[in-house]
Amino acid sequence: MDALQGDLFHPTPGAVTADHSGGIMPDPPWREWVTPHKISLLILISEYVQKKTEESQATAQAFSEPRLFGVRLQRNFSLAVLKWIQSPDETLPDLRREVEKVAHGESSTAKVLVGWLDNKLKEMAQDGLIVLTDFLQSLEQLFNLSAEGEEPLLQRAGVIGMFIRRMVLAFDKLSFSQVSSLYELLMEYYQEGRTSKDNLDTSDAMEMVDDGEGMTREDLDAIKDDSTVLSYRQAQYYLSMGLQNNFNDTEASSPADLQKHVQRLLKSNPLFVEAHYLSYLNSLNVYEWCGAVQNLHLYFDRFSLHSQHNQQSKPNEDATAARSYRYAALNLASLHCRFGHREEATAVLQEAIRLAQVANDNVCLQHALLWLSRLQQDESKVAMLLQRSVIRASVLTLPYLASMAVQMFTKLKAQAGLTPARVFEYLAKSNSLNCRHYLPDLVASGFALQTALWQMYGKGAMSLLNIQLLLHGSGNPATNHWDKELGCLVLSHLAVLHADQGNYTCVYEILQLLKEKFHPIKNNARVWMFAEQCISFDRALRNHKWVAAESAITSLAALDNTEARYRRALLLKEKGDSVGACRHLQDLLQKCREEPSTTGTEIHAGVLLALGEVYTSASNLTTANSYFLQCLTLCREHHLNHTATMAQLNIAHIQLLMKLPAQALALTEQVMPQVLSHGSLYNRSRARFLLAKCQLASSDPKHQTQRKAAILSAIATLSIALEGFQKAEAPARVKDVLYYQAQLYNEAGNSADRNRCALQFRQLDQQIPTNPTQILNIF
Repeated sequence: MDALQGDLFHPTPGAVTADHSGGIMPDPPWREWVTPHKISLLILISEYVQKKTEESQATAQAFSEPRLFGVRLQRNFSLAVLKWIQSPDETLPDLRREVEKVAHGESSTAKVLVGWLDNKLKEMAQDGLIVLTDFLQSLEQLFNLSAEGEEPLLQRAGVIGMFIRRMVLAFDKLSFSQVSSLYELLMEYYQEGRTSKDNLDTSDAMEMVDDGEGMTREDLDAIKDDSTVLSYRQAQYYLSMGLQNNFNDTEASSPADLQKHVQRLLKSNPLFVEAHYLSYLNSLNVYEWCGAVQNLHLYFDRFSLHSQHNQQSKPNEDATAARSYRYAALNLASLHCRFGHREEATAVLQEAIRLAQVANDNVCLQHALLWLSRLQQDESKVAMLLQRSVIRASVLTLPYLASMAVQMFTKLKAQAGLTPARVFEYLAKSNSLNCRHYLPDLVASGFALQTALWQMYGKGAMSLLNIQLLLHGSGNPATNHWDKELGCLVLSHLAVLHADQGNYTCVYEILQLLKEKFHPIKNNARVWMFAEQCISFDRALRNHKWVAAESAITSLAALDNTEARYRRALLLKEKGDSVGACRHLQDLLQKCREEPSTTGTEIHAGVLLALGEVYTSASNLTTANSYFLQCLTLCREHHLNHTATMAQLNIAHIQLLMKLPAQALALTEQVMPQVLSHGSLYNRSRARFLLAKCQLASSDPKHQTQRKAAILSAIATLSIALEGFQKAEAPARVKDVLYYQAQLYNEAGNSADRNRCALQFRQLDQQIPTNPTQILNIF
């Protein structure tokens, strides 16, 4: 026997003396139900043990290799039996298909395995109830079967041995009427398996009761028509699988299906209170707050009632209940934090800390410390709490919490304006912890944080590099983050980066992939929805499709109200409503100054930049320049290089309008490397357009050679900008470039190209009319 089969058919060390009292459920009802599906499993196990023992004896006598039971078949059968025992009941056709898979493509072996099942069920159907009774009574003899000189293949304390003993004990406790009802169910199970090849949900079960009362036919029909009844162990297995898949949107069930399974778990096992917690997570996943609060209260209330009921029978019940209460407080605090109820969350968190200190639960204390740091609004207090958390978690050898605290501290310092070198130094310490202790989730989280930092610092190329490292850095399925929250984040950001470069075909392919992997009703779907609406707004804004832009703003308001307000101001600015845009931007600016923690530095800088552009379009250059300088100062304090570059380009544009072309040209040439390296296609085209205007304005008209060289250089630059605006789908800016090109071609005496540019301008102007006051007066 190989090692895997030995683990299943022989006792695992510590399995018999395992203590289940430390779990959340204090006194689990270890009741078992005898079902037709489990009888089929007993038939397979019995035939396997008998045939394997006979073959081992024949092999020992004839000194030949086994004819049927190879190593691969033993491994496949052992894994399959373990899965079947823990999984819910299946129909007979489904079980046959699963048995055929055990043979791994060998038709003769598959026929033999399926024949074991069919022959025994046929014998029970032909000879009556006596065969079923004799079969279950003969299972005890399996523990004595062994080849000569070897231990018995089946041990009483093994996984399979315990399953057989539980089934025999449950069958012995059935009354005669219950045995007759079970036989009727078995015959229906067998007949449906013979006549139907469809996957029908015909799993039936019968609860074993101690008083021996019989079950009527109506009761059996009601059970059959309702759903599969699960034992407590099967419920635990399904719960563990549900919790694992809760963080993987591809493998997880839909919220509606998961809720149906939870209801089935509770109907089969009313005292299985962990199902309420799974329902709580499911409600959180779909933003169903009322259901989340209700299920969280149900989980801990039911636990408390059951805990009090069993207090006399279990001396350690007080410790278990206290553990449940402090983690209940942690969950409730996280829920209040999601709602933005800081006072309520702080009060509940203080209660969890008090209970954890009484019980000396350091793990709970560290979790509470991290939540407390999230609730604090004072930056100095948050930094102090995170530093304390890192030190304490390191002393207690809790690397996961220590690394998480370091990443939170890194994010805090980046938002506070610490130099990028120091920020990445802190992040390197987190990466070191993750690699030393093999924390793949936090490794991916570190890459995602690094991606966000590079993007905030205006280094789009470095941000794209980190996205590729995160998506393709590991081929191990255990560390695959495509189907998790981080995968949704980085793929959404990748779509935004492609949109910035005008690659809308790639953008919609990525968005389609996100829609397939992350269902719109799920929690993570908000990430790609936000990215999709931002992309749609930017594209509609450049195309002057005001209705589509309004629709995108309406959708954004449900996801991020501050972002929606900011983009509405941009829409008003682009439509020429300077008064309305200025009013919205001033309100946002006041909010950014009063509530900097809720808005963010990037929104603050964007508002200042937009205000400057509004005043520039209104020819109020002095006020516009003051806003651009404020934006530049703020960006330099927080190292927002890209936004700072755009502020400098706007300042250069103001200098150009104020008849200072030399200063404008010098400033534009100074920031061009940053724009061309990390800017979007639209901003690169704007910068080239401004550079061409500055080159032309700074040339002396009296020197014909210099003027002609400037015109040729400007035409070449404008041609590149024109291609960029066309790819970025900005027809209004294409018209500006064509207007300038026509003037330059006219001055150079190139009438053919002048007429071509004029014709293209007229065709575009007929499609998208432009306010004459905005032409050539905006950057």
